[in-house]
Amino acid sequence: MSRLTAGDEARDVRLEKGSAELDGRTVRFREIRRGGALVALEIGGEVHPVRAVREGDRVFVACDGSTYEMRRGPAIAPGASRRGSAGEHGAGLLAPMPGRVRKTLVRRGERIAKGDVVLILEAMKMEHAIRAPRDGIVTKLDHHDGDLVEAGTVLAEIAADGT
Repeated sequence: MSRLTAGDEARDVRLEKGSAELDGRTVRFREIRRGGALVALEIGGEVHPVRAVREGDRVFVACDGSTYEMRRGPAIAPGASRRGSAGEHGAGLLAPMPGRVRKTLVRRGERIAKGDVVLILEAMKMEHAIRAPRDGIVTKLDHHDGDLVEAGTVLAEIAADGT
């Protein structure tokens, strides 16, 4: 059993040949491979391009504009704390996977709203919008366009807006 997280959502998943069990519901799929590498999944007649990168016990999967993190291990009880796909840690916004900062869209001291794009991270040959998990003020922004970052690196810190 593995745990799949994306943003505030988390699901228990069990993968088998041609199907996945998500929280007790079976989803059938067909793998599409090129040169031995998985490049897409066909689900219900629709083709969804995918990219996957393994880092230690985690696998990051990009599909349909979202990035998902899978981890092997016990399921998390409902209501337990979960880390988002762009990874929140305290006030920090963490890189969900290794990549290159392509474009920073905010400045230190700027007021932002939940869902605003903070920066664009290029990883797995795709661009990923890293969004603010809450309203607040950007208090830390140490990376510049072109910087390489590892998974778990603090990309920005957002303090609660006191007004």
